[in-house]
Amino acid sequence: MPSAELLKRVDELPRLPKAVSELLDAVNNENTSIESISAKVAQDPIISARVLRLANSAHFGRSREVGSIEDAVVRLGMQTLRTLVISSAVIGVIPKVEGIDLAEFWGETFEVALYSQEMAKVCGVATDEAFTCAILHNIGDLLIAVVEPAIAAQIRAAVAEGADKQQLETSLLGFDSPSVGALLAKNWKFAPSLVQGIEFQRAPLQAKPASKLASVIYLSHAVFSHWDDERDDESFTAWLAGKANKEAGIIKMDMSGLAEKFVALRGKGLEIGKQLA
Repeated sequence: MPSAELLKRVDELPRLPKAVSELLDAVNNENTSIESISAKVAQDPIISARVLRLANSAHFGRSREVGSIEDAVVRLGMQTLRTLVISSAVIGVIPKVEGIDLAEFWGETFEVALYSQEMAKVCGVATDEAFTCAILHNIGDLLIAVVEPAIAAQIRAAVAEGADKQQLETSLLGFDSPSVGALLAKNWKFAPSLVQGIEFQRAPLQAKPASKLASVIYLSHAVFSHWDDERDDESFTAWLAGKANKEAGIIKMDMSGLAEKFVALRGKGLEIGKQLA
């Protein structure tokens, strides 16, 4: 888990607002009615505005524009609503981060989340858990930028020049961003499997016990980072299968058709990010 240096600063981590915590509990409860969830959403004007805006966006919009929270909740579905609640909670406790474009940050986050959802289907991982884990996987970057803005800026500049992000974080801070994100998820009472998925997203083979969630995040992030590499669908499949086996510890995984599915998803997360920031 996190280093001693990080544990010393645990009080600096933001707390999940009670109202958001209750809403998240309602969204995660299969027995909660749409009416009850809609009523809770309506109590938070910021989340309400985001729900309506996203429901009427190009990704979710239909021929008829929705104007009620209940119709918007039905259109978005529980998984997307759960994601909105989580991301809104993060945006609420960290409203502005110097040096980080939040639209870009959330766009990249949602791209990885959509890929993770698709990847999970062939890895034996629950798609909603993979999606939620991916939504939180980069939250450590925001937290470091809040508590150590100067060091965070130094790290971003060095990484842009080709430096190793993990080495820099560890040497300059005594911990890395996945450890911060994992600690936040633990404090917010997310499932241990999700906490582990965040913590070991950069090195899934180090997770004990093995974490398929970490593997899914690792592979999905690799797809996002190497999207512009020149390769056809067949070589993409071989490349991803190699990474899954050697770097993520997933040996049995049917990669056929994934490239085509990722192409269909490309850009959707970036659009959702614009609606949130």
